[in-house]
Amino acid sequence: MSNPFNANEILKKVIKKIDTPLFTYSWINSYKYIYDDIKKMKVMIYFILFLLTIISSFSITSISIMTISKKTQEIAILRTMGATKFLIQIIFVYYGLRSVIVGAFIGLITGIITVLNFENIVFLLNKYFKDNILLDNIYYHHFLILKLNISDIIIIFTTTIIIGIIANWYPAYYASKINPSKILKEY
Repeated sequence: MSNPFNANEILKKVIKKIDTPLFTYSWINSYKYIYDDIKKMKVMIYFILFLLTIISSFSITSISIMTISKKTQEIAILRTMGATKFLIQIIFVYYGLRSVIVGAFIGLITGIITVLNFENIVFLLNKYFKDNILLDNIYYHHFLILKLNISDIIIIFTTTIIIGIIANWYPAYYASKINPSKILKEY
């Protein structure tokens, strides 16, 4: 089968064409626990990716706050020149979002290259690490099927961008609340 996860649907089509009462079962029926484990693993991977994105957004937020604390004088000058609070927010969201988009693209390209070259990577790992515990004891790497799903890529990329916008909005809001008179009195 080209897609073993569609075994039940293929059996239903075959039964309709044969038009005789049959008792059929597929590997999904025989090994339902494996099929359920694969579904659970997919949900867990989505959850872990979501948590990694959230954790990364904290570092983006802290970097943005450090940048704002270094640029308070420039922000105060912009405010005295007539820049609105909204303009200050947009400037800092833009700079933060720029780094989020670059990071998301680098991660996307790295992930796609890794999935497309998975067999070569496993071959190199087996070649240079003869006693590789991870590959020998957990999965038979020839059975491990990796495929690119456009919907998964779009969901992950969109979620990363949305979380990046949210992570950058707080520092931008903080920058817009800077009082120019207090800052410029210090200098």
